[in-house]
Amino acid sequence: MVTEHDGYFLLSTASTSLLLQANKVGKLVSLYYGNRLLDEREWPALSIVAGCCPGTSLAYDEKKAPAVSLDALHGELSTGAQGDFLYPSLILSRPDLVNFDFVYDSFFIRKPLPIPGLPTPHGAEEELVIALVDKAAEARLRLHYFVYEESEVIGRYLEVVNEGEKPLTIDKVASYQFVTPNRDYVLRTLYGSWINEGNVDKQSLHPGRFVFGSDTGSSSNRHNPYFSLMEKGAGLNEGHGYAFNLVYSGSHEESVELDSFGRVRLSAGISSRYFRKTLAKGASFATPMGVMTTSEKGLNGLMGHCHRFVDDCVVPERFAHMERPIVYNNWEATYFKFTKGKLVSLMDEAKKLGIEYFVLDDGWFGDREDDTKGLGDWFCNERKIPGGLKSLSLEAKKRGLGFGVWMEPEMVNEDSDLYRAHPDWIIRDEVHKPVKGRHQFVLDLTKKEVREFVYGAVKGVLSSADISFLKWDYNRPIADIPGGKGTFMHDYILGLYEVLGRLKDEFPNVLIEQCASGGNRFDLGMLSFAPQIWTSDDTDCHQRVLIQSGIALGYPLSTISCHVSAKTSMQLLRKTSLDSKFDVAAFGVLGYELDLSELTPLDRKVVAGQIAFYKAHRKAFQFGTFRESESFADSRYAQWQTSLGKETLVGRYLSVAAPAPEEGYLKAVGLDEKKLYRVAVRPESIDIKTFGSLINFVSPVHLKSDGLIINAISKRRGLDSEKDSGLVSGAALGSGGFALSEEWAGTGYNDHVRFLGDFGGRVYLIEEAE
Repeated sequence: MVTEHDGYFLLSTASTSLLLQANKVGKLVSLYYGNRLLDEREWPALSIVAGCCPGTSLAYDEKKAPAVSLDALHGELSTGAQGDFLYPSLILSRPDLVNFDFVYDSFFIRKPLPIPGLPTPHGAEEELVIALVDKAAEARLRLHYFVYEESEVIGRYLEVVNEGEKPLTIDKVASYQFVTPNRDYVLRTLYGSWINEGNVDKQSLHPGRFVFGSDTGSSSNRHNPYFSLMEKGAGLNEGHGYAFNLVYSGSHEESVELDSFGRVRLSAGISSRYFRKTLAKGASFATPMGVMTTSEKGLNGLMGHCHRFVDDCVVPERFAHMERPIVYNNWEATYFKFTKGKLVSLMDEAKKLGIEYFVLDDGWFGDREDDTKGLGDWFCNERKIPGGLKSLSLEAKKRGLGFGVWMEPEMVNEDSDLYRAHPDWIIRDEVHKPVKGRHQFVLDLTKKEVREFVYGAVKGVLSSADISFLKWDYNRPIADIPGGKGTFMHDYILGLYEVLGRLKDEFPNVLIEQCASGGNRFDLGMLSFAPQIWTSDDTDCHQRVLIQSGIALGYPLSTISCHVSAKTSMQLLRKTSLDSKFDVAAFGVLGYELDLSELTPLDRKVVAGQIAFYKAHRKAFQFGTFRESESFADSRYAQWQTSLGKETLVGRYLSVAAPAPEEGYLKAVGLDEKKLYRVAVRPESIDIKTFGSLINFVSPVHLKSDGLIINAISKRRGLDSEKDSGLVSGAALGSGGFALSEEWAGTGYNDHVRFLGDFGGRVYLIEEAE
């Protein structure tokens, strides 16, 4: 809801309010952002009244007493002029001018309109547009505000308009600026690398400016555009905080600055590196949308707002709240080496286990026998797959499986028909030899003919067979920026959005999973076209706990694609059980990626049980209210919880086993304290080989711990896990009152011993008792 009165602007969601004011000197400032305001009579009391212009501060207008310094204002925008010496959110220039002074001009409220060329979240009821002008410079700004009431999110973007004869150049433009008093805030950011995405960095604010972001051409695994500020001492379920993000997939820049008076100024938007936009008279430029939310309910409160916003307003409406299928991807089973017969046999195994989709990964097209060639030649290699994709999709359909394919449409190998025909289509600077990443170049999507090719290639593949799932990959960053193109990085993303938008319109029922060597482009921009993203190429379950915990701060479980892979991790060579892998992968969009033909009879039984359990609780695993209860930063355990309706699922994960483990208790928050709940651990199978030579304490004959007999038995039988279950109140669960079986402490094993081993886990089902 948007309300205006006497120069005040109130933007309210279901439980929060942002109050803005065009103040006495014409500057647009934020007065308040927090719990929902009740009455307009509150508004004047929230205004900061400057008593004077202290010390060496510069007075913006001495005639309007008391004098105001722009440094001290909670400005919604700054240009670094007229005495504002903090870092600006907007840097403009003209041939004769570098200082700009924008003041309030007008406003209007309308039904929300999309940002031209950029993804715009849906679901806002109203859009407030506030115009600021610098009449002397003949320039105009429009600040656009969107209110997403039920999601508790405010969206904001900036439009710059040149109304003068002289060219107006933009050197930096943020989507939003926000100023708040410091409350001993702790800044949380997400950083990482390949197979190491989503690490959480926490740091207190110190005087000065902290800048982070990406200059790789993508939102990147280096620094995700999500970040938050939480007051010192705020916990998981209580305490004040803010969270911020960008609806953008390109290079970005975030700035957090603490001044000497305890004010925090932050901004975020397109990276200023490789960005320079010049506007002729009448021309305009619009930024991507930035989004923000606030909560007094701690980290989990902020997560709840972010998750609801993505599920309700960001992902394509066709897939909003639609349960995602369980897929099988053949990559870690076959890599490039497969035949049609092998693929069909994997389909048979997948169907028996209850899997719903078969996704054919890299290696099906052109002369693609390895990653050095063939990329860009999007025709099926019928030597590998006689009858092409159509025949394979029919095989899947006969088995009741959906069918999908992998493509990397933005890339090309030098050894390909496409490159030989169009070497001028790659991104390069025309002076130096272009660099390769994974033996490939990036196609220049700023060129119309290249966009037409990419669109046509993907359309051709999707039209060639019964394909309802597309894994869209992107395996290297952008370099070799062409000279003289000041907005190249941004223009590339606009080109990509154009292609994705056309494909979304033409193939509305194809579920796209975005991927960029894992989570190298995990952002709200990509989620506007694809309802889920391959989170990381790392499928090791312990590392995935860390990765998914970080990503889940800003993105819901329904967007986080997770696969159960082989027991020995391809990335870390760490061996964990299939059950431990499922315990983590279930919290998100479940899939499988291992050679199903190598599963033992026991493995098949285990996997089939996992899939049946997931299907029974899929809605909660994908769309439940997610909460973090513990993390490896503070404990040997990490714990997740998701709740929907009358059921709650808790995942509890161990880092490293200890010789004298502490007693274990299960805690679940947010339940009705006056109701009873039935708690039960999901049964798991413990590999008897895990116990090594200890097996001889119970064996009547001596057995070699890795001998033929043990190996033969372990393929068919495992030990049952502990059988923790019971009836307990929501109040007791909220205080951690459900006692778990004793953790393995070096001796003894029965129904009341909880054996996890290093990096093991469990899932607990909590259901409201009848």
